[in-house]
Amino acid sequence: MKFFDFIKQVFQGKSIARILFNWRVQEHCRELKGICIDLAAGSNPSYYKYLDFKKIKIIRADYNLDKSPDLKIDLNQSLPLDNNSIDNIFLFNVIYIIKNPKKLLKEIHRVLKKGGRLFISSPFIFNEAREPNDFRRLTSQGLERALGKSGFSDFEIIPYGERFSVIVYLLHNFFIFNFIRLIAFSKALLFDKLIPKKIKKLHPCPLGYFIIAKK
Repeated sequence: MKFFDFIKQVFQGKSIARILFNWRVQEHCRELKGICIDLAAGSNPSYYKYLDFKKIKIIRADYNLDKSPDLKIDLNQSLPLDNNSIDNIFLFNVIYIIKNPKKLLKEIHRVLKKGGRLFISSPFIFNEAREPNDFRRLTSQGLERALGKSGFSDFEIIPYGERFSVIVYLLHNFFIFNFIRLIAFSKALLFDKLIPKKIKKLHPCPLGYFIIAKK
């Protein structure tokens, strides 16, 4: 099934970074239950197809009213949510545009229920994306520090992608035809697997990090 999903996403024009991120959502968020706040959700994220909407209630939050969010939230301000009120929070591909990410993470820690979980996707090798701003790229150590100072002590940081998928991602717009992308993406994923584990551990160069933090 994953093979066919890979082909489908390629021919939908998804980048290799988006495909790998979607698979992390599928792996770690499929069995979620309860209320989920999706911060900076946008209109109709591609990762929603990997969630089980029979078990969760999604509240889409965004600052841009053109996206028709369920809740308007400015992530640079205090969250308009009650303490200990939310089961799960998504902070996907947005932490780099936040002026003070530690403040936001503290706010998220405040509104999560005891045992609630925060899911973050944080790009590491990524073109500058002014949406409207772009302030930072966090390393795994930077993420550890930010989470720790925000009250989270139980978390896992999972890299996705490596050197070859990074190269393909940065060249994405030069692959005009989807069948060329299919070949390039496939080879990149194969070559990523051939990189020795020691190099990945000591000298990581991922596309991004997927984080699961529990309150």
